[in-house]
Amino acid sequence: MKKLLLYFTVISSFFIGSAYASGDIDNMLFGPAKKITASPKNNPLIPHISSERKDNAQAATQQKAAPKNETRAIKEEASLPKVGVTPKKSKKDEKSLTQEIKEVGEEIENKKDSVLKDTWVEKLGEKINQSASSDDSNAKSKDDGSNSLENLTRSSGQNGRSNASVFDISGVMLRMTLNQAESAILKRGYKMVSRKYEIPNFIRWRYEEQCRNSGVIGYERLNNCVVKAAKDTNHQYVESSKFVKYDSQEEINIWLTSNFTNNKVYKITYTTGITNINRGSGQKIQYLRNIKTFEFWRRINQKYGTPDNKAEVLWGLGGNKPYMKAATGKLLLEDPMLRELDYTRMSREDAKFMNTGLYNF
Repeated sequence: MKKLLLYFTVISSFFIGSAYASGDIDNMLFGPAKKITASPKNNPLIPHISSERKDNAQAATQQKAAPKNETRAIKEEASLPKVGVTPKKSKKDEKSLTQEIKEVGEEIENKKDSVLKDTWVEKLGEKINQSASSDDSNAKSKDDGSNSLENLTRSSGQNGRSNASVFDISGVMLRMTLNQAESAILKRGYKMVSRKYEIPNFIRWRYEEQCRNSGVIGYERLNNCVVKAAKDTNHQYVESSKFVKYDSQEEINIWLTSNFTNNKVYKITYTTGITNINRGSGQKIQYLRNIKTFEFWRRINQKYGTPDNKAEVLWGLGGNKPYMKAATGKLLLEDPMLRELDYTRMSREDAKFMNTGLYNF
């Protein structure tokens, strides 16, 4: 009889433990479970109940005691990231394939011993970086085309001394033709006030002798004869032109070579009377003079950069090459090499004239 009672208590304890284990499922299906008066801790006849079943039983009692916090716990569990599941990226965090490959290329450059070394990903990243750098250079070249004079002037001083051959004054550059220089100056609002024509001396003296031999007498008649002969042979050229802008008190003069070097600009001068305010010594006059002088040098520094020779305020590569010199209210841009070339060609032409058999003994 005692054995039967012992078996009965063991079997009943087994069913009671399974009821605690399946408490969650019963609560979800049939509502809260009934209270169990017998506590498994004080029962000496149930020594084999595992810790998992005890935890499940405690969880069931806590769930019954606090049913209001169930929805809050479910929401918190839903907000936590699940193990083994990668969270979805927002559209802002998403990166394109090219961006990821660029980042891979940068990491490869920083890390010598990379896992992706000598792979197609590394080569593709290098190609994309090269294409990006070429796009940047193309964009810069397009910008240079829009402001060619300003960009040439700024880039001339990047490699040491400045190259004054790319400088301009009011759009006029060295070695421009007469038509190009005049059109550039007139677009800036200047007006031409004078123009001087000239004939090389050895050509003039040659035609004077021919005119005298033909019977021309008198200074005016002789001069007209020489000018006509020089025009017919295309030896008369424009030596200089003067342009003035009255509203801003600015003046530009250009000097050109002879037709032996295609009558090109070799010298440009610029003067302004705004900075030369000498009338009066009051505070107002001094203030205006200082403001206008400061603005003049600020524009010089902005357009041409720092002078190569600060003592003489000189830009240029030195020697016989083009240079520019500045003073307060004055600018000088000159190409001595072009002027020297013009003299050389004229001397060669003069030598041809001298070798035409003056002496026959």
